[in-house]
Amino acid sequence: MFGTSKISRMQSNSMKLITANIMIADADLNIRYMNDAVMELLKEAETDLKKELPRFDFAKLIGSNIDIFHKNPSHQRNMLAALKTQHKATIWVGHRAFDLIVNPLREGNKTSGFVVEWADAKERLQNLDFQGQMVAISRVQGIIEFTVDGDIVTANDNFLKTLGYRLDEIKGRNHNMLVAQDYAQSPEYREFWAALRRGEFQAGEFTRVGKNGKIVSINASYNPILDVKGKITKVVKFATDVTARVHAVNTIGAALTRLSQGDLSFTIDEAFATDFEGLRRTMNDTLSQMRNTLGAVSQSTGQIDTGTREISQSAEDLSKRTEQQAASLEETAAALDQITVNVTNASKRADEARHAATTASENAQRSGKVVADAVGAMSRIETSSNQISNIIGVIDEIAFQTNLLALNAGVEAARAGDAGKGFAVVAQEVRELAQRSAQAAKEIKELIRNSSHEVSTGVKLVSETGEALRTIQENIVAVNEHMEAITSSAREQATGLSEVNSAVNQMDQVTQQNAAMVEETNAASATLAQETARLRELIDGFQLGLAAERTAPRHLGLAASTSKPVASPARRMMAKVAGSLGSRAASSDGWDEF
Repeated sequence: MFGTSKISRMQSNSMKLITANIMIADADLNIRYMNDAVMELLKEAETDLKKELPRFDFAKLIGSNIDIFHKNPSHQRNMLAALKTQHKATIWVGHRAFDLIVNPLREGNKTSGFVVEWADAKERLQNLDFQGQMVAISRVQGIIEFTVDGDIVTANDNFLKTLGYRLDEIKGRNHNMLVAQDYAQSPEYREFWAALRRGEFQAGEFTRVGKNGKIVSINASYNPILDVKGKITKVVKFATDVTARVHAVNTIGAALTRLSQGDLSFTIDEAFATDFEGLRRTMNDTLSQMRNTLGAVSQSTGQIDTGTREISQSAEDLSKRTEQQAASLEETAAALDQITVNVTNASKRADEARHAATTASENAQRSGKVVADAVGAMSRIETSSNQISNIIGVIDEIAFQTNLLALNAGVEAARAGDAGKGFAVVAQEVRELAQRSAQAAKEIKELIRNSSHEVSTGVKLVSETGEALRTIQENIVAVNEHMEAITSSAREQATGLSEVNSAVNQMDQVTQQNAAMVEETNAASATLAQETARLRELIDGFQLGLAAERTAPRHLGLAASTSKPVASPARRMMAKVAGSLGSRAASSDGWDEF
């Protein structure tokens, strides 16, 4: 038939009615016929086919060779030349896949052509993929099918194993057997199935009741399945057993709730599923580390509290002492100011005294000269007195001789009688005059003798005065030297006191600043004490299971801790606190991860 390239009209019309995609080629593989179905398929795929097969032209397919569908035609030609029976193959052109069923047309022993049935392999491959996915899902998830009224149709082994049932125990029974009875009677449950019947899928985490009241948590989706007309035919549920996870989460949640309330006096003793056991151990390690750390913080807080009070008290005492020291320094500064003034005045007075001593020394020197002159004058007066005394002696001798001569003249006048009366009178008067002269000379001599004695005494006194004045002069010189030294020392003292005064004033300012800083430190200590008290209140809000709490452990499936506090003195607070916290932190290797 195909060898003559003739197809009857009846045959052609019949093949057009066939829904299969039919293509007929002659023995030389030239396309001789395509029904409407295959033409529609290839027309729709033309764009994609041209990307991979540049020679493909839908309008020229009739009469073209099937080689245009192959990048390596020789392989297909060899295969078709040897083809005796039906051959099935899937070819890929770009991202499109086609299923081909090739049947050779035989006329006796001769192949006269080929009938090729085309099919878009997309749907078949998708179905294969879906089937593979379903097999994979069935291996790890529970699957159960329901009618639209909730009656159980079938269930896989995973689902049955999760709830503890056999299939014959649940098949034909309603879904409500798997939920709590109060929920099965609730409006929420009725709305749940009403939504499924409307085609709305339901997904979430559900609590279900298994055999013998076993409570199971599942993560599931309820999926309405539609037929080709869009009618819901059944509901399929895919479920994963999350009971272990939910139990772990609930237990950890309860533990965290207690932890949020400050309770650390427990451990989680009930073992979790293998996948979550590490979480339980981590939680217990965390609780232990927090107990140890907060216990250390609590102890350190007590030490800080005690140390802070001591610091505050010491700061207060220091503040008082600093104030007293500041007042004393202020008084010292004032006293030093006064001393400086006094020393300066003393230096001036010493300088004036030095000038006065110099003047006195000069006056003493001049007085010494005057005394020396007076001694010389007194010596000359003494000499003159001696000379006068000698002269008076001469006068006294003259008076004595005159008296003696007057006496002799009187004797001679007496002998002369009357002739000698006048001479006797003169002799008498001369004798009297001589007597008065002798008496006067005697008195003068006595006066001169007394004067000489007084002059001798005066000379002696003047000599002694000269010696005293020389001693005074020497002493005044010594005093002048001492006053010079005193003046120099007073000057140096004034300079030193000025520097000391400046230093004390500076110390006074620094002490005032220190006093202000001490007040600030005192205020900071008070603030620190308040914050420490607040920290103590916060720490007291935690139940650490320490000390007395160890006698009454509490459980939530959870066991009490047995941490032991470490006592330490309050003194050397900061070092103790650092050591306490450092040792605690060092013993908790996993604390950073937490």
